[in-house]
Amino acid sequence: MKAGAIGELNYAEGFWARRDPLSVWQYPIPADASEQTVDWDAYIGNTTKRPFDKLRFFRWRNYNDYGTGMAGDLYVHLFSSLHFITDSFGPDRIYSTGGLRFWDDGRECPDMQLGAFDYPKTAVHPAFNLSLRCNFVDGTSGNTYLKLVGSEGSMDVTWDSVTLKKNNFSDSGDPFLQKQKGWGEEPRKKILPPLVTTYKAEEGYKGGPYDHMVNFFTAIRKGSNKGIAEDAVFGYRAAAPALLCNDSLRERKPLQWDPVNMKKCKL
Repeated sequence: MKAGAIGELNYAEGFWARRDPLSVWQYPIPADASEQTVDWDAYIGNTTKRPFDKLRFFRWRNYNDYGTGMAGDLYVHLFSSLHFITDSFGPDRIYSTGGLRFWDDGRECPDMQLGAFDYPKTAVHPAFNLSLRCNFVDGTSGNTYLKLVGSEGSMDVTWDSVTLKKNNFSDSGDPFLQKQKGWGEEPRKKILPPLVTTYKAEEGYKGGPYDHMVNFFTAIRKGSNKGIAEDAVFGYRAAAPALLCNDSLRERKPLQWDPVNMKKCKL
């Protein structure tokens, strides 16, 4: 992308799909779960005081007192990937909507959430827009991905591959289209199937989580932040817009964020 493979970036989108119960936070509950086996008072120490509830303990992601919903759990990874690729500090305008569409099981967090974001022009990237979506009721056999769209092509980023699609045109032999050349300076082009190249990770690649842990442990052993791929400031710039999605959803309005100085602003 930095070499201009997709032209000028103008749009990106990310998607997380979930279908099976475990991945939608319906974690299994041990048969012996009780106040005798769980330190409930410590667990709710800085949250709302309430009677023991094994669902709230073992399926904690479903509740606002303990979890950060779809955005905090999943959007943050898409922000992280996008910012790593583009060197962006983040969006300056954030809007999110969603709700409970299927998992009517007492949870508080949405099972469907959408996000829309404005990224301002900076020294390292043009202004562009981002859309994120997460669906815990996905019936399309969809997958997790990040797509970056530019003026000349697009990139689909998955767990172990990147697929580059380039626009492909030729001079049209259609006489009707040829007569329309006067409509503009450029002659009309015939759109051909895109040129597609897929770059796959090398054989034996252990995956992103492995790379993250190696990077983290290496920094600890060396006692230096030098070489860290995503340091604490980078993490904050990914987490903050994710968490602001929850504020936007609750307040039912867009929010303004200063990605450089990392603070919430007034619209």
